Amino acid sequence: RAINLLVQKLHLNLTVVEVFFTSQKYSADSPQFIQETQQALAKVRSWSQVSGIVSFTDNPRQIAVDRHAAYVNVMFKPDPDTAAKLLPELEHLLRPAPDLKTSIGGGPVFYEDIQAVSESDLRRAEFLAIPFAIIALLLVFRSVVASILPALVGGGAVVVSLALIFGLGHITTLSIFVLNITTLFGLGLGVDYSLFIVSRFREELARGRSVDEAVAISIATAGRAVTFSGLTVTIGLIGLIFFRISMLRSVGMGGVLVVMLAVLAAITLLPATLSIIGTRINAFPVRLPRLWRRNGNAEVLLTNTLSGEQVTRSPAEDHGFWYRLSQVVMHYPIRIFVPVFILLVVLGLPFLNVRFSAPDASILPPDVPSRAAYDLLAKRFNDRETTPILLAVQTRGGVLTADNIRKLYDYVQRIEADPRVARVDSIVRADPRFTLAQYELLYTHPQLIADPYLSAFLKASVAGDTTMIFVISKYGMLDQHSQALVQTIRNTPPGGGMTTLVDGS
Repeated sequence: RAINLLVQKLHLNLTVVEVFFTSQKYSADSPQFIQETQQALAKVRSWSQVSGIVSFTDNPRQIAVDRHAAYVNVMFKPDPDTAAKLLPELEHLLRPAPDLKTSIGGGPVFYEDIQAVSESDLRRAEFLAIPFAIIALLLVFRSVVASILPALVGGGAVVVSLALIFGLGHITTLSIFVLNITTLFGLGLGVDYSLFIVSRFREELARGRSVDEAVAISIATAGRAVTFSGLTVTIGLIGLIFFRISMLRSVGMGGVLVVMLAVLAAITLLPATLSIIGTRINAFPVRLPRLWRRNGNAEVLLTNTLSGEQVTRSPAEDHGFWYRLSQVVMHYPIRIFVPVFILLVVLGLPFLNVRFSAPDASILPPDVPSRAAYDLLAKRFNDRETTPILLAVQTRGGVLTADNIRKLYDYVQRIEADPRVARVDSIVRADPRFTLAQYELLYTHPQLIADPYLSAFLKASVAGDTTMIFVISKYGMLDQHSQALVQTIRNTPPGGGMTTLVDGS
């Protein structure tokens, strides 16, 4: 809400690309350094997609602590998503500087990099996951044909889900992480659900059923379990759709789509395929050495719960490890339940201390541009300058009236008194040497302000009854002290009829 208000009232531009210049030879104060940066940015300044440029010569806080690096804020007219597509042209327009090393960072670069890295990780995950899934299925089914079917169903669910998400992306905004969750759920659930049905199908064929009977019984039993399992997962994911955070909502939408498609593929596509393949489901058997021998060949009569018919079955089929485990669990339910429940609670206890935060470039590999710029900013600059707490303050009447200036001055002083605050940038803190009386006098006739920096700052920070305040924390963006500071400002009424919205990103 704070950002929306500032964009509406002050036309706040959030699409900023940082162009970094570093030099081992010159300091950022030297004429040579300044001249080469101006030459490098000559074509960028006249580019129609750029709304403005804030140089380190305008804001000395954009100079590194060691004075051998500085950055320039290039403000784009389009939104961050669109601006990311303009980055190649920006790099082309940046002229090479003989004695300076140039790199770019900022929001649009981060969005572009995270999309590229996610797509690369997605391809690698698919390349690795599908072969491993097939190997695991070969060990379970001991048949090439039976092993390939679940993998094909899972892959099909992923492909169709991605196609639907592509269409959904034209209707609503989706997070890039929806691609990863779609592949994860699609392969996992597609293989899982298909495994149940194929296993039951093979069991029914082994009992002498015809192909049609085996398919019908498999869907009536394993298919029913798959349907209810998918329905349960879907209900859980639907809850994410109601979150207002784009990433969680996107994960919910993508998850619901892929789970529903995995279930549909398992109870429609897979039975049709099984009907066609029939007894060839066991074709191309995989021979593995037996580590132990099963004894006992006597057959017993069992009654099928669906048809009431009796079928023969070897005791060896009912005395494997999993059979014995199920018998132990059913025989000692309380003794099994209590320790397992305690174990799950213990494993879940660390979640009580979980801390949620917004992702930044630190989540990316070190070799991508936005991560390199992030590391440069963290090592050589005061990175807290680029992650301020943003306040949108509305007053009764115009901000620049003497009464509102006094109220604003008192409010800013209260914020500055917090030990976690390093600095506050506001129209009543434009020059720390000014007193309240001087600010009141200065803003009586704002059009007569001669100082170009103060005039530009006033124009960017005030519009009617709305003003923007930057609060610089002494701690990092993800630090608990900074997050607590955001909550403190939000919970502290500004008084004097003023209202405050706080962006705590």
